[in-house]
Amino acid sequence: MWSTPESCQASVVHGMEDLRRNQLVCLHAQGWAQLQAHAWDAEAQAILAHWQRNKLPLVVCRQRIDVESAQVCLGLPAPRQWSRRRLALKLGLDQVAAVATFPTLRQVAQAMPWEPAAFKLDEKLTPLAVTPRVYGSHGWQWLTHMPYVHEASDIDISLNVPDFETACGATALLARAELGPRLDGEVVFPGGQAVAWRELQRLLAGHTAQVMLKDRQSIGLATLAELKIWGRSLRAKRGNP
Repeated sequence: MWSTPESCQASVVHGMEDLRRNQLVCLHAQGWAQLQAHAWDAEAQAILAHWQRNKLPLVVCRQRIDVESAQVCLGLPAPRQWSRRRLALKLGLDQVAAVATFPTLRQVAQAMPWEPAAFKLDEKLTPLAVTPRVYGSHGWQWLTHMPYVHEASDIDISLNVPDFETACGATALLARAELGPRLDGEVVFPGGQAVAWRELQRLLAGHTAQVMLKDRQSIGLATLAELKIWGRSLRAKRGNP
């Protein structure tokens, strides 16, 4: 079962500043009732019922600008048995009962053919004080115990980095890693802005002048100089030595 004390911690969400894109949440019973009260088709109702019954998480999506500040946009990517259908949901922040994160690379890699390579990558990232987490098909399959992964599935890694220098070091390690399945994903800066690590690699090599930068509400282009600003550590932003 997904909702274990280690992965799901009860918390009060006061506003969107408490939530980040790609963060997992679980709902109060009232929240599930509100979602299921909408005029869904039979397939969507079956998906929502399964998620509620098994206490499975939803994921925080990019927030639409027309959504009220007291609400949150959530996503539910269904597995193969429901044709990989994606449900776009909206709910009041007061219906979020707990927050959590996607599983770590070590958790997902267990019993996989690429487990040794994944553990080696994790060990190399440890001195940078970053923990690789897996979202996408591999992450959801680990969470739900349902079929998401197929032969061409990438391993989507999310790395929360404290500063730009760490992002560069982590990107270099990811580029050298050989896990078997293609390694994809993003690095996330202290303010929640994220960039695909492969795009960052090309930017650092001078192969492109801009990269796509994603945050909670928007997508835009950023130069290397702008990324360095977004990648300032929280310590530096607070003016600490």
